[in-house]
Amino acid sequence: MFLWFCIPSIVGIAVIFRSPFLDYRLLALGASLPLLETLAGFQWVLHTLFFGVFVLASIMFFGKGNRKIQQKLLPIPVGLLTHLVLDGTWTEKEIFWWPVTGRDLMGVEVSRLEVSFLPIGIILETLGILIALWGWRKFELNKQVNLEAFVKRGHLLALEGS
Repeated sequence: MFLWFCIPSIVGIAVIFRSPFLDYRLLALGASLPLLETLAGFQWVLHTLFFGVFVLASIMFFGKGNRKIQQKLLPIPVGLLTHLVLDGTWTEKEIFWWPVTGRDLMGVEVSRLEVSFLPIGIILETLGILIALWGWRKFELNKQVNLEAFVKRGHLLALEGS
């Protein structure tokens, strides 16, 4: 369920925050990182609120005094957090609130939204494609300059005039 996490993360954050110069490619990277655990057959640290906040705090701390680095890397933790929303992880308190709910949790077998039922996965991937088609129009990616800006720098220039 790669598209379900990447596309709604990009489109949702772009529509809400209207930041044309955010690197939306890094946002998609952050949104897809927790899938690495899922592919391994469990969900643990990458699916926690703690990890997203830790990555955000690390970027702000280590990038202190260098605003460009902070701005460049900020989409990664935002993507991690959007994954938690789209995955429904927030409904699983043992995972979402780890380590507050106990430090002994060493991963939970995958049984939720990401790979739960094949029909749900197909529906969500299809929904991701439909959102992508809507976003293609919304962000005017049919225009060469907009498409190039997105592919080369991750920017959605059509947001400038919005």
